[in-house]
Amino acid sequence: MDYKGFFDELMEYYQKQGRNLPWRDSSNPYEIWVSEIILQQTRVNQGLQYFMTFLRYFPTVKSLAEAPRDQVLKVWEGLGYYSRAINMHHAAQRIMAHHNGVFPNTYDDILALKGIGDYTAAAISSIAFGLPHAAIDGNVKRVFSRIFKYQEPIDTAAAFATIKHELNAAIQHYPPSMFNQAMMELGAMVCTPKNPNCAQCPMKVKCGAFAAKVQDQLPVKIPKRKAVEEIRHYFHIEWDQKVLLLQRDDSSIWKGLWEFPNCISNSADFNVGSIDNLGISIQNMRLATHTELVHKLTHKTIFAHFWYISGMPSIIVNQNLEVKEVSISSLDSLALHRLMRKYLQIQEHKQLNETKDRT
Repeated sequence: MDYKGFFDELMEYYQKQGRNLPWRDSSNPYEIWVSEIILQQTRVNQGLQYFMTFLRYFPTVKSLAEAPRDQVLKVWEGLGYYSRAINMHHAAQRIMAHHNGVFPNTYDDILALKGIGDYTAAAISSIAFGLPHAAIDGNVKRVFSRIFKYQEPIDTAAAFATIKHELNAAIQHYPPSMFNQAMMELGAMVCTPKNPNCAQCPMKVKCGAFAAKVQDQLPVKIPKRKAVEEIRHYFHIEWDQKVLLLQRDDSSIWKGLWEFPNCISNSADFNVGSIDNLGISIQNMRLATHTELVHKLTHKTIFAHFWYISGMPSIIVNQNLEVKEVSISSLDSLALHRLMRKYLQIQEHKQLNETKDRT
């Protein structure tokens, strides 16, 4: 298919109506990289503030590479998918070591960095360096499937290869940066997953799904697997204004983050005694919250029960996890995952109410 002129209306739409976002005013590959990684699993409204904060702490590749990992995780705290931050830290160190601190300017060299896949490499190389590589994310797959009435499941390797081939052919006729960002913008603002605004779509006259009135049936997707449910018990062990924390290892979804000692159970109840799998002997345990805290991840739902234990624990083994005695006053300086923060906020609110009642 000859794509020359096919997307002209989309380019005009983007020039007139594209959102004014800070990374769109930049050709700095580092800043574009940061924005793309943050926006992988984050809405723009939330990601905007994190983008500005991240650049304030780490304005250059060098500053990110030289920062302690715990500091990077602390700045990232609340965004989730913490492997993104760890991979960025690793990639920045590689850029310093193998590219003399200069962000690589070819698609293949960018793709070789840890945590960067085909989409991110294409986005950076097109926006920062004007290279004609189509950036294909969920928004772009949806736009493609509707415009071309593509009825194969879009979340397969075969579909990705087809979409990449066609859009790489199309991008040759347009400024690569504008083409990719226009496709993303259309998917985010007009060609949305539900209730697409077809009346305002610049591509409606060429859209196969709109013509056939099947836009609500596309894209086709393979059904997602059901989220696993997990009951987990957390142990808030406190003595002398200190608590005991463990650091998650790199095999966990919460890589490198700190949390209370915990274990998985098949029951919401937990017997007082020794937590064998953690190697910590405790007594005098009571529930710290009246209701379980529910925390939803992509493929897992955690039903969390927090227990309060007063007194110094007897640590027998560490199970290869890093154990740390932390003063309560320094908890805010550590990178804790969102479930931990949720619990600590509940406890803080409870203490404030108790103080008011006494006065």
